[in-house]
Amino acid sequence: MRRLVGKAKFQELITFSEEKILPITNESPGYENPSALIETAYTLPKVEKFGKTQLIMRPALPGNWVFFMHDVSLEETLAAKYRAELAKTEEYARNLEKLVDARTAELRDVNQTLNAILDSLGQGFFTFSEDGQCGGVYTKACADILEGIPKERKAWDVLGLTEKDQAQFLKWMETAFKEFLPFEDVKGLGPNLYAHKHQKHVTLDYFPIRRENNEISDIVVVATDKTVEHQAQMALETERQYASMVVKFLKNKEQFLQFLNSVNGTMAALFALCEKPLDSKAIAESFRLLHTLEGESGTFSLAEMRLLSRVSQQVLEPFKQEGKMPIDAQTKYTETLRDLKTQFAKFLADNESIFQLSGGEAARTVEVPVTAVTEFETQLDTAPAPLRQKFRELFLRVPIGSRLKYFDSLLQSVAEKLGKQVKPLAIEGGDIRIFPEPYQALFASLVHAFRNAADHGLEEPAERDWAGKDPAGQIRVVVTEDQSGLHMLIIDDGRGIDPAVIREKLAKKFPDKDFSKHSDEEIIQHVALPGFSSRDTVGEFSGRGVGLDALREEVLSIGGNLHIKSIVGKGTTLEINIPAFEETDLRRSA
Repeated sequence: MRRLVGKAKFQELITFSEEKILPITNESPGYENPSALIETAYTLPKVEKFGKTQLIMRPALPGNWVFFMHDVSLEETLAAKYRAELAKTEEYARNLEKLVDARTAELRDVNQTLNAILDSLGQGFFTFSEDGQCGGVYTKACADILEGIPKERKAWDVLGLTEKDQAQFLKWMETAFKEFLPFEDVKGLGPNLYAHKHQKHVTLDYFPIRRENNEISDIVVVATDKTVEHQAQMALETERQYASMVVKFLKNKEQFLQFLNSVNGTMAALFALCEKPLDSKAIAESFRLLHTLEGESGTFSLAEMRLLSRVSQQVLEPFKQEGKMPIDAQTKYTETLRDLKTQFAKFLADNESIFQLSGGEAARTVEVPVTAVTEFETQLDTAPAPLRQKFRELFLRVPIGSRLKYFDSLLQSVAEKLGKQVKPLAIEGGDIRIFPEPYQALFASLVHAFRNAADHGLEEPAERDWAGKDPAGQIRVVVTEDQSGLHMLIIDDGRGIDPAVIREKLAKKFPDKDFSKHSDEEIIQHVALPGFSSRDTVGEFSGRGVGLDALREEVLSIGGNLHIKSIVGKGTTLEINIPAFEETDLRRSA
């Protein structure tokens, strides 16, 4: 897929070998028959690429045409390999079409031998026609796998679809039967799982039954109980998460232990807020704390903690705008916090031998070479003042890079889930040494900056390639220090922030305010305001309007400031200026 940006003419972007497609006239294909399917070769002159596409074109609004192109180049190239790998599946499908007749009426007459064969497969088979009516041929396994007999019922009822899902299913049925697109391309858009009341994992697949003229008369639904395989996969994923957690602990031990120590403080703050009816301020603060906890839990592969943090946020979500929370809803919310606290206690108990915690707590540790300790000891009696300074440098200060490098695993994880590519996190100035305790909450909130950079900032590889960029994005951190304090830049080379989009969002969110006199740079600062999100929907990593707000609050709380700079198409820079503390502050970190 490509995003077509700019003012180039369509015929400059793509050419077709089929005649009369461009330029577009009343005699062009598709004018009289909008559903005509044309298979033609195409060329992209700008990138010197070519291939074959299936093309549907038709007039839309006056003076405009709609093109739908399905690229079949890869299918042609891999056809031989594809047929070889799926020979058994194709043979299975061909045999199935032979075993069931082309019409529902004829299916009722299938002999007992066929029924015995189908029943012996242990899968749920049934058919339905263009109006969704199920036929008389089905397997006995349907009674268990689909919790009922399909005969003379509607397909959506057999599949247990909700009213909302039914509407989508009807659209899918129409597309499948009329074959606006090849059936193989469409079938994957149908429901792929059956919601079994007893938690069985039942997958759904679809096969067409065709008449002599090749039109589809019925669709066969194949329901397969894959509970055992699914449970094995879930167990494997749990083991993978656990292994990932242990690896991250070993690579970022100090940061991991500080995170574990901070959870109790976070939980205490959340329960303290619940001691009174939650107002808008308390709801916003609770949401920020939970969102940060979710982000850090995901960074360190604590899957259950991350999931329960999100559950608590989902209970709070409907009341963010209302500014108050009913008693019954607050009671439910408090129960989710108890579940979260219980899960954390269980996690510590299960892994106490790994973390070697004492009473669920772990002090910060600093690793130094033995030679450095020996050298320090020899100077202890001879140079008191320099010795104290050296003690602070060796045993209390740490390189700021040690607090930033673990965000690389977060970036790689987010990018992988979003289908993006990102290079290893680049850190400049990582050898600058700091007292980490005063910045502990700030480093926890930086998770939002890096997730935003990967989710909002970086484009997908195809989009970056089209824009002339390296398919893999780059995120950099540059740290400097001077007399005024520490300065941190988080830089990505992504799509940037479009001020026009932010203005539109602000106009909808604050209809009584006038933003016309604000500069573009002033406008984009609003992405760090409480409750603001540039997304219309909530995704796994963004859309809740909390991320940069939580980071901004932490920066302000230690006397710093946050500023955003962005160039559309070039990238975004998050500028964080914070004071350089001259001594550790254990009270703040607690």
